[in-house]
Amino acid sequence: MVIHSNFKKLLKSLLFICVALIISGSAVELKAAANKDVILVLDTSLSMVGYGGRNIFNDVKLSVYNYIDTLQDGDRVTFITFDTEVKVFPAVLVDDQNDRDILKKYISMVEAKGQWTHTLAMLKTVFALADELSDDKEKSKGERNLAIVIMTDALDDPPPGKRGDQFDLTKIAEQYSGKDWWIYLVNLADLQKSARVAAAQEELRQELLKVSEKTTIIDGTDPGKAITEDLAQDIRRKEIAGSNIVPFAVAGLLLLLLLLIIYLRRAKSLKVHGTLEYWNHELIKPEVLSVNLDLYGMKTISVGKSADSIVKIIEFESRTPLYLKAVRSDGEIKVAVSHQGQDSLIFKNRDAGEFLGNGDIFSVENYSFRYSA
Repeated sequence: MVIHSNFKKLLKSLLFICVALIISGSAVELKAAANKDVILVLDTSLSMVGYGGRNIFNDVKLSVYNYIDTLQDGDRVTFITFDTEVKVFPAVLVDDQNDRDILKKYISMVEAKGQWTHTLAMLKTVFALADELSDDKEKSKGERNLAIVIMTDALDDPPPGKRGDQFDLTKIAEQYSGKDWWIYLVNLADLQKSARVAAAQEELRQELLKVSEKTTIIDGTDPGKAITEDLAQDIRRKEIAGSNIVPFAVAGLLLLLLLLIIYLRRAKSLKVHGTLEYWNHELIKPEVLSVNLDLYGMKTISVGKSADSIVKIIEFESRTPLYLKAVRSDGEIKVAVSHQGQDSLIFKNRDAGEFLGNGDIFSVENYSFRYSA
């Protein structure tokens, strides 16, 4: 099929771009359009190592190691631990594996020895930090997402001196209401074994939803699956959905589809037209036969003695067929003529040329042809 060279190049370019974007959409595991700030929060109270329950601390740390390996370069991570006190580690901007190793070093250093679980103090610290990061984003007009990941197995259990400051997330929720943060509560408790914990977690979820509608509770019964798979996949899904890659890919595909429709319509209109007369010029009084080329409705018509030729001439001495092909040239549909032994194709009324004009006469071997447009 013959197409204008510029149109063909454009079509190939768009096809390449769209295919690349589609592949990157699954590979997108490709980088997202925007990096993110991640606040990783880990409960380090005694319950995490089996005090009054099961020991899940090492499994959780290993899962966090694996999650850190999924971070993309340009992400910034702040690691926070909480039990009786809240400890904030220095933020790490991830540029290479060394930065990931620094984060893993932070995590490897922590132990679950806290006697109390001061959840309210942790939330105050985390939300204040998230708000500060959001302000930085607004000032720099950067497009950074913000994810808060809280990994805990316990209810709010403040130290004795803080009992008067008993858990009241409502005030905090009102203070930070309507934020566009991705909040994840990786619930490491076995809810099926504790109706009290389940009820408290649901209450916590409802309050966190007031802070951000993008709040997700993840079942952390299996820490590896919860953190390495569920958490990482959900964050990746949100990154892709919020990036400019998908809309651009859709727009590219729509443009490609439009061009393909135009291309097919143009191709559909490419049909050999006109009338072809032919006779054996080696005979003294040859019979002149005629064929209406429009009746075939084809882009290419072969003329020859072989069984697969469209127009069959039994006495044609050429072993290879003659081809008439519809070609778009300078905005018009013309008929090009070609033969494998091009030297044997001789025009009688003018110099040799690619396209046939009305009244052109040419010969191949023992036959002559007259084309009428």
